[in-house]
Amino acid sequence: MCRLICVLGCLPFVAASAQSPPQPPTLKTTTAAVLIDVTVLDRGGQTVADLGPADFELTEDGARQQILSVSFVNNGVPVPPASSAPPAEGLPAPAAGGSVASIEARPPVTDAGEPLSVTAILFDRLSPEGRRAAGPAAQAYVAGLLPGRDYAGVFFADLALRTFQPFTNDRERLRVAVDRLSQAVPANTTADAERLRGRHAPALDPNQPPTAGAESGTGFVSVGEREKYLDSLSRSERLLAEMELRMEQGHRQVLAEYGGEASLAGLRAVVDALGSLPGRKSIVYFVESLSITSRLKPRFDALIGTANRHNITIYAIDTAGLRVHSREMELGRNVGVAAAQGIGDSRRDDGPWTKELERQEQLLSSRPAAALGRLAKETGGFLLEDTNDLTARMERIQRERTSYYVLAYQPTKAALDGTFRKVSVKVKRPRVTVKARTGYLAVPPQQG
Repeated sequence: MCRLICVLGCLPFVAASAQSPPQPPTLKTTTAAVLIDVTVLDRGGQTVADLGPADFELTEDGARQQILSVSFVNNGVPVPPASSAPPAEGLPAPAAGGSVASIEARPPVTDAGEPLSVTAILFDRLSPEGRRAAGPAAQAYVAGLLPGRDYAGVFFADLALRTFQPFTNDRERLRVAVDRLSQAVPANTTADAERLRGRHAPALDPNQPPTAGAESGTGFVSVGEREKYLDSLSRSERLLAEMELRMEQGHRQVLAEYGGEASLAGLRAVVDALGSLPGRKSIVYFVESLSITSRLKPRFDALIGTANRHNITIYAIDTAGLRVHSREMELGRNVGVAAAQGIGDSRRDDGPWTKELERQEQLLSSRPAAALGRLAKETGGFLLEDTNDLTARMERIQRERTSYYVLAYQPTKAALDGTFRKVSVKVKRPRVTVKARTGYLAVPPQQG
């Protein structure tokens, strides 16, 4: 929801004296206009549509900025922009040399002159239960698309990115594509589906839920039970049990890395493709988990930055719904084991402590509320989780995606130095929720 529009000024050559050697002309960036898309909701979740420039307060890196114009887009149709607010008393003036006329809040238009918006409906690898939940929700989203103005495509991020329906405004084609994708069988690379299910690992591995499947008996219960189980084994059995556990953990790590790599590759391909189109774009991402290992974290951060530069909003839909075995409880069991090992109350391998720290970091960063929540929030969307009724929530995505404000301002810090600028938007009205991107990278548009 952040866009940079650069205005370039050319400084003419001025000779210091007749004897001085001529100097080449210098090209400098004198200003950058920034457009921020902002959604404002009342307590009932409905869009607030009667705000003007005086109702907003915007800061960049903590410094208040002068808002030059505010316009409202309602159901995908731009409303004539509100008149620019006069400079507020005490606010710094924008950088010299800018052109307010260059700032426009206009989405791209179709051949018929109607505003155009684009959504990529992206399915990650889902379990059969996840596909059953995602299919009706995606159909509900397709049914809510605005005829003629909304374009969407249907894609599947498996080991390769598969196109089930190229971008179209034909809702019937989209509906058929969603039906076909809902029945597609993904590559089975999830760590939960591919457990080794050995004899000893369930009772020793804190990633194993307490109520495991009948094929492996009971699962992990507590640190104390884990130690009691180890004490019941002979020395040779204990060595074999620890070896089995290392196999299980190594297998999970490889699958987590592989699955996270495939998910990020699919997301990045969609983000890069949408980035070539001007205006506001969206990704509706149906996913059950997003594994972000320490090696993948820089790529995850870069993905969020690229989405922000290209004005792409991501709505993450956790299709697992209300989980029987909570990821938070799994994390708690792992932290309990790590704490007991740290004070000597539990046995640990002879390997380096850094291996355990990396595993804990991966667990923390891969929780749905962490990885998917960050992906959605930092791109201006939201995470839909902990519900078995996804269909009822699709209307909220459509409403937020098509009804929003566009704020234009010229930063007082004009240099495009590649740094991240933190942006905060507030509304001078009680009991409203304001949603906007958290900032942008100050780089020229051609580098985005």
